Amino acid sequence: MKIAIADDHMLIVSSLKEIILKRDYMELIGQYMSGESLLKGIQQRLPDVLLLDYHLPDQNGAQLARYITYHYPSVKILALTGFDKPNLATEMLESGCRGYLLKATADADLIIEAIHQVHKGQIYLDRSISELYADTIRNNHSYEIDNRPKLTNREMEVLQGIAAELSNQEIADKLFISKRTVENHRNSLMIKAGAKNTVGLIKFAMELKLI
Repeated sequence: MKIAIADDHMLIVSSLKEIILKRDYMELIGQYMSGESLLKGIQQRLPDVLLLDYHLPDQNGAQLARYITYHYPSVKILALTGFDKPNLATEMLESGCRGYLLKATADADLIIEAIHQVHKGQIYLDRSISELYADTIRNNHSYEIDNRPKLTNREMEVLQGIAAELSNQEIADKLFISKRTVENHRNSLMIKAGAKNTVGLIKFAMELKLI
């Protein structure tokens, strides 16, 4: 499994490098301190999984994730940041990241688990962020709709398609958008809904009276 790291904090990079090099099935193929060096590096060799910090000296992680997701869709991106804000997690996932981890709470085992999950194409969300989202929808019957997670119009359309049991490609065709865009919206919906799978999203759609 080919891994790359984009982070400008040497202590973090050293720790991640040590974690990765202990696994004989993982290969560290790139360490990048800026967005510019990252984009140049992946032109030469693509990683399977990219560990991406949100704050780099020249670009933010969301901008880089959008570019890489569009031009190199095979690269799975795991955001690793120090900011425990649900809105930031949503931004990163909407930009194409498959996971979101916090530097403060991510130990070696958690990082390896997250890498495996995103490598398989699954979503991995730091537990503290997941709990923040879950708190906003827990006991929904006692909440007013205005207090529930806000969805964009496009997210609402995608959620309606999911509720209608349409595939990602069918939703994309119906809305005249790319399949990748649908996947990004689905990822964002899962985070906002606190859902782990499609069943959870359908339950969320029912709570919003979409079905």
